[in-house]
Amino acid sequence: MLLLTACQHGASDAPSPAPSPSTSAVAPPQFTVYDTTFYAHLDLAQYGAVKANIIYEGRVAALSGQPVRSPNGRPTTELVLPPKDAYQKLVRQHMANPGPLVLDYETLYLTGTPKVAKRHFQKLSTLLTWTREVAPHKQIGFWDLLGNTSRAYYPLARTLAVHEDVFLPSLYTSSTDSETSWQHRLERARAEAKQIAPDKPMYPFQWPQFRDRRQSGQYLPPRLWSYELQASGKATKAVVLWGGGSKGNRNTAWLDVLERFLSHGS
Repeated sequence: MLLLTACQHGASDAPSPAPSPSTSAVAPPQFTVYDTTFYAHLDLAQYGAVKANIIYEGRVAALSGQPVRSPNGRPTTELVLPPKDAYQKLVRQHMANPGPLVLDYETLYLTGTPKVAKRHFQKLSTLLTWTREVAPHKQIGFWDLLGNTSRAYYPLARTLAVHEDVFLPSLYTSSTDSETSWQHRLERARAEAKQIAPDKPMYPFQWPQFRDRRQSGQYLPPRLWSYELQASGKATKAVVLWGGGSKGNRNTAWLDVLERFLSHGS
């Protein structure tokens, strides 16, 4: 599996044609599936995925004593900058895997009033600088900041993107998504990425389960899951998978699709 570098593999400027629906799609050569899943007793490396790293905001908040919903969740209030030494120790504990380092800081999106957005930008800039100091050779990006940046704050996003390596938008599936609507969301994320930093690669976060309460925990139909992987394969050079829990390996259909996708036709 060829690992990608941020400077080599930006997405094409031309819109990607919608793939033909299939449950037997295969990834294009040099495409990477990164793995941040936590399904019990399931290692996606056996299917060809590459382990990535993720730091959840709750763990950062805990360094300052902020209340958090769970270690992997969000703080109950806007993230407070932790002590630098403690933060960098946390980063060192979450960078061993070969894939990118994902910073999941959801209370610091570039939205709200100008005053709030500027404060969020300053915190994100500081945390990114601290991360880069101890992980200089890692691909680093913020989870779903692309997609949670108001158009008025694109100038802030462009300044921040100079020091990021990759955009990592969430393209989780809701129960109302069809192949067409999901494709539209993918293209919209690509268009936003091009407006902010056209040379940066974009690796969508994808989840084989539905994200909304209506079908929470249910797995995507194999045809739709295959479609999403195939569409990403035509539009980007990598995806990042998320999801987990004790029920992850009771459903094998999504794994069958993933295995065929990563086979590269071999």
